Amino acid sequence: MAQKKLLSPKELGEIVGLSVAQVRALMNDGRLEFVEISSKTKMLTMSGWERFQRNATKVKRPESEQPSLPLGEPQHSSL
Repeated sequence: MAQKKLLSPKELGEIVGLSVAQVRALMNDGRLEFVEISSKTKMLTMSGWERFQRNATKVKRPESEQPSLPLGEPQHSSL
């Protein structure tokens, strides 16, 4: 198994252009994975950042591709 370089929140932030506080907020929200070395030391990997980017990236489809409902009919979800 290839070893991945572990980065501090500061190092990752400098690489990707976020503040340390923004990186830590993503970690605390559970959106950015990390390796917990100790209760106070949490490290990150670029592969974890890349996974976060893939999961967080949203593409808005043009309205012509959006599914449309007839006016006046409520949306129902099947239970």
